[in-house]
Amino acid sequence: MVKTSKNEQVFEIANVLSPNMIDRTRSIGPQIYDLVRLNIILDNLKPGQAINEQDVCGCLGVSRTPMREAYQKLMHDGLIKTISKVGTIVSDIDDARVTEGIIIRRALEREVVKIICTNDCDLSVLEPLVALQSVAVSQKNHIDFFKYDEEFHQLLAKMAGIPSAWRLAQSVKAHTDRARIRLTADLPLRINVAFEEHLKLIEALKIKDAELAQALVSQHINSVFEAVKNAK
Repeated sequence: MVKTSKNEQVFEIANVLSPNMIDRTRSIGPQIYDLVRLNIILDNLKPGQAINEQDVCGCLGVSRTPMREAYQKLMHDGLIKTISKVGTIVSDIDDARVTEGIIIRRALEREVVKIICTNDCDLSVLEPLVALQSVAVSQKNHIDFFKYDEEFHQLLAKMAGIPSAWRLAQSVKAHTDRARIRLTADLPLRINVAFEEHLKLIEALKIKDAELAQALVSQHINSVFEAVKNAK
């Protein structure tokens, strides 16, 4: 657990959350959820760290009502928990949820690449993201690579005409992503492997080999599971 005074906790949260991150023209609760979720995944808000509602409200300049809405979703995801006489803290990574996220994402993405192979999709739209991933790899920047990787797989689902597949995957893979971030922080060359897997997948999509593409995307997602397991 992060052992700090209340003022130090507020300072840490203020480093990653600020009022200009909120678009006041949109629903506030989902934005709070997305911001806190992302910072937990990126390990900016660490397991055991206090994450008091009032502190977060102050950092973001929001009211308690949308904050409670966001906290309920974060608790449902197992990302935060409330402990009697302690308060609300960031939860530990849940191994069962890591496995669940991998299984569900693998099933969804196998269907995504199969559909792409049977349709006439413009694969050139992937090139800007591949270029950004290449830069992140060259700079050994695992955080940027993670963000571009997310956009890459989201775009694949959009190309397949089933963007909801990625939204469904997102809803169950937060703990998987936390494990991925820890892994790539400890094993910098891991992002090189993931990038090469993306390139091989694109080649399979180009030749419309659905069986190969499904095998490659399964390998891509399974390799995260194997690497996490071996790192324990």
